[in-house]
Amino acid sequence: MAVIDLGNIRINWRGAYNAATEYVRDDAVSYRGSSFIALGDVTGVTPVVGADWDLLAAGTDQLLQEGDILIHDGNAPVRLARGTDTQILQLINGRPAWRTQAVDPSRRVAKLAKVNGMGGTGVRSYVMADGLIKACGSGTNNNNGDPTGSHLYLPSRVTALDNSVRFVETYLGGMQSYALTANGEVWSWGYNNYGQLGHGDTANRAFATRIEYFVTNNIQISKIIPSRPNYYDHASVLFLATDGKVYGCGYNGTGQLGNGTTTNQLIPVRCGSLTNIICVALSGIPHHAYAVESNGNLWVWGNNANGQLGLGDATMRQTPILHPSLNNVVKAVAAAGYTTAGAGPTGHGLILRGDGTIWSAGYNGFGQLGLGDATDRVSFTQIAHSAFFTDIFSGDGRYPACGAISQQKDIYLWGYNGYGQCGSGNTVNQLSPFKPAGAFQGNVTKAVMGGGVSTDGCVIQSGNHLWGTGYNANGNLGLGHAANVTTFQKVLSISGTIQDWNLYGNGYASWGISVLYDDGRIDACGENSVGSCGTQPANLHNVLALTNVIL
Repeated sequence: MAVIDLGNIRINWRGAYNAATEYVRDDAVSYRGSSFIALGDVTGVTPVVGADWDLLAAGTDQLLQEGDILIHDGNAPVRLARGTDTQILQLINGRPAWRTQAVDPSRRVAKLAKVNGMGGTGVRSYVMADGLIKACGSGTNNNNGDPTGSHLYLPSRVTALDNSVRFVETYLGGMQSYALTANGEVWSWGYNNYGQLGHGDTANRAFATRIEYFVTNNIQISKIIPSRPNYYDHASVLFLATDGKVYGCGYNGTGQLGNGTTTNQLIPVRCGSLTNIICVALSGIPHHAYAVESNGNLWVWGNNANGQLGLGDATMRQTPILHPSLNNVVKAVAAAGYTTAGAGPTGHGLILRGDGTIWSAGYNGFGQLGLGDATDRVSFTQIAHSAFFTDIFSGDGRYPACGAISQQKDIYLWGYNGYGQCGSGNTVNQLSPFKPAGAFQGNVTKAVMGGGVSTDGCVIQSGNHLWGTGYNANGNLGLGHAANVTTFQKVLSISGTIQDWNLYGNGYASWGISVLYDDGRIDACGENSVGSCGTQPANLHNVLALTNVIL
């Protein structure tokens, strides 16, 4: 028996209460999580506050399982049972309660930001269920919408000049962002060094600001295509209108805006006489562009130093040219890169036709054309393969890799492989489409080549799982470690039913994955030096596996 002697107070600790034990004055026992002290001789009387016992130290017997919480209901302590993995703790009528994020539209994500293959220099952003936009990460040039230029470690609201406006889409370029309303208005903010925000000047914007040109001219926009922000942010942007016309503004050094000049444009201009366009592709620097018409015709313009326009020459085009031989086109991908000597820049392109064939043109030093060699092509040439392909994609950095998904839902990869991004088990460039081995084959529904410069990785979706290969030095692939891999490994910690996902970031290594679940939660992983993952309010570190974003 332990005795605690405090002078006028003498406590004899007798341990857990036993109904058969005889207790005397100043004996103390534990019972149902609390401690009681005997007021006199007592046997067989349950410890409760009364004539025989008094409360010595209040505790609780109400925490029944790991994760339970003790709260006060205004009268007494009560148990709040643990919530589920998909719930968050909220105050409801002044009391804590577990609720799904769906209860609060301001904390439920409706859509991830769209990117042109890749985008978002140190920033990730989201359209919330209430139509507002939240962003986190770099504040350089007001990239994240913060008026002080501060980095934001957790997603915060991007303020619009009209507080009543609500958005249905948001798009990330490099350090500039765009948003679209349901009635086709375009709003923009961030970096504006070449007039890419479309407001008639080169002043950065910390607040989402409406592009008045489209309103004044009664033009409704259905899709925004920022140029791919490889390493240099010479930003251009193209806008696809609901009537199939194309407009553009920003940097125009290679005629990529299609208005017949190489003069930068501070407000949107019409891109040639294009109409009935359904798909637009715009590369990183040196910019070239493709547009697919509703009848399958292909239009090409912009830089052509490597023959990436596929016209049989290397002459720049400052207005869209109807390609003379390719038709039945369903998708076009425009991409840039460097030479094998690290000089550049260069460009290449992939075309998917309705018969399932892939055609390529442009620079081919790494085998990114998939033609079995490293020889450039100035005319579109078919990739020889027996598969019927349904989708194509490409990286856009110094050393790009490419890929395609077949009708059988198999993934094929080719091009630069310095980090194992082709999933071949080595780092040897792949000159022809390579089919990596894995349980994911036969069920691949989406694939993205992310990163920038040369630090690329490839992520694919198969069922409700993601798999990644390639560059991973900052946990970019969400594999739970920070080592590069040369074969596809399963991305860790998927915590719900995937609704959407994408790769965000660019530069040497600053990128990672964001995943949206069908209940409005998002997870993120990857490089996090400026808080772009949104998973840590302080003490930033790279996120090696998918982790819940704090909304």
